[in-house]
Amino acid sequence: MSIAYHLKRLSPRSKVLVVDQYAGVGMGDTAKSAAAFRTIFTSQINRVLSKTSIDFYRDIQKSGVDLNMRFVGYLFLVPKENAETMRAIAQELGKIGVTVDLFERLNMPLRFKVTDDEEAREMGLPDIALGLLVKEAGIIDPEKLVRYYYEAYTKEGGEVLFNVKVESVSFRPKKPLNIPGEPFTWQDVKVAGLETSAGYLEARNVIFATGAWTEQLMNMAGFGLPLKPRKRQVFVVRADGELDDLLKSGLADREYAPMIILPKGIYVRPEPNEKTFWVGVADRRPFRFEEKPEPEEALWRYGIYPVLTKYIPAFEGRMPQNAWAGHYDENIVDYQPIVDRLAEGLYVAAGTSGSGIMKADAVGRIAAYLAMGYEKAELYGGVIVESNMLRRNRCFEEERLVI
Repeated sequence: MSIAYHLKRLSPRSKVLVVDQYAGVGMGDTAKSAAAFRTIFTSQINRVLSKTSIDFYRDIQKSGVDLNMRFVGYLFLVPKENAETMRAIAQELGKIGVTVDLFERLNMPLRFKVTDDEEAREMGLPDIALGLLVKEAGIIDPEKLVRYYYEAYTKEGGEVLFNVKVESVSFRPKKPLNIPGEPFTWQDVKVAGLETSAGYLEARNVIFATGAWTEQLMNMAGFGLPLKPRKRQVFVVRADGELDDLLKSGLADREYAPMIILPKGIYVRPEPNEKTFWVGVADRRPFRFEEKPEPEEALWRYGIYPVLTKYIPAFEGRMPQNAWAGHYDENIVDYQPIVDRLAEGLYVAAGTSGSGIMKADAVGRIAAYLAMGYEKAELYGGVIVESNMLRRNRCFEEERLVI
């Protein structure tokens, strides 16, 4: 929807059609996202994509459109073995004008020392040396954000086909010879249109912004991209009792608790409107696409709960009241989005690797400028970048501030 909106914004007379297999906007993995964001990273590409997007969302909310955007912050709980590295990163960020707060003690119901617990020692859980707080970070409502783009896009005359599934992309030769069977392998081709469940759609340009479905769609079209779907799950726990105290223990003058990142890839995201916490984990699992992914009770019981309760004892005895599952659309090379021209008239915007919402506006602008033939793209706030900066063949610096 971000791409479609920016196409109409840049070229109001262009006819733009969004084809969506679901009955409404944002009903795929967008609706299943944990929907957290931050603008502070060690790599320049992450900072540009996230900060320009978040600045846009912030200004949209200031204009009166409620995106339920709260800057509660991110709190990384740093194990002792990583403490010096994180202190160095904090100094490095400070030199470029980005500040983070370091805490060796917190007035929150968190346990820093866990190695005095026999189970924790057996699990190999490390003690926490410090907390690193990223202030320019928080949470947002993904459904409200995608609804904003949808309404802005359709207001400008953009069209949407819901309940229609894309089956394949078709090509025609640039120089047709009117021979049955064209195009042949030796002919130069360009996009002709799409085969869909509702019939054939002719199109001059096609942009696949298809998330976890991109790998299989591109495979069918003969384009190998380093994209893989990885299942991700969210478990919702009611914040009552001691967990209510945690929910209201904001840092840096914030009203609510930050998103807390524990060792072993577990995160705890506040949801103040529901008075709950959303809990998930960046676990290593086989790459696999599931048409209807379901949450796994065993992941909570054996993968998350034992670690979570050692660092936040208030979760002891708690069970999720709700849960859901979706996919990350991972670029397995560098975990950055791919926005590229694959053939004449064929473009892809995918591989956001779990940060699609926090980078959606920047990705949408880059894809729109690229598809319209511009060499440069203007991101929000006047930031100018190469429109092919996210091409599939590139080399970025490694991001070190990761969950």
